[in-house]
Amino acid sequence: MPLATLTHELDGGTRWPEVGDWEAVTADLLQLIQDRECDALSLGLPDIARALVCSGPHSEVRVYDPAAGRHQAYGPAERIEVLVEVGRQLAWAEAGCALWPGDGLLVPANPGGAE
Repeated sequence: MPLATLTHELDGGTRWPEVGDWEAVTADLLQLIQDRECDALSLGLPDIARALVCSGPHSEVRVYDPAAGRHQAYGPAERIEVLVEVGRQLAWAEAGCALWPGDGLLVPANPGGAE
């Protein structure tokens, strides 16, 4: 799950202190990946796509085009397109072998509620 999605669900990050220290969570996640204690997949997304994924599902990313002298807005529809492409990349990656989330994971509190 992208940390951006979790941050969005936590009221744009304002509720992070209720569940954990964002910086510590990020550092721990990076350490797990570096120690090869779980699989990670670099998506290599372009800047706009990465900004869309890192923002909430209803956010808008505005980009200034100096050649045209105007701003371009990207929103939920473009974010969905990026997520569909990410889904394709994940399916392709898992076709070789299933991604390993790591050992000792907590059981979801409400397994059926994440739909």
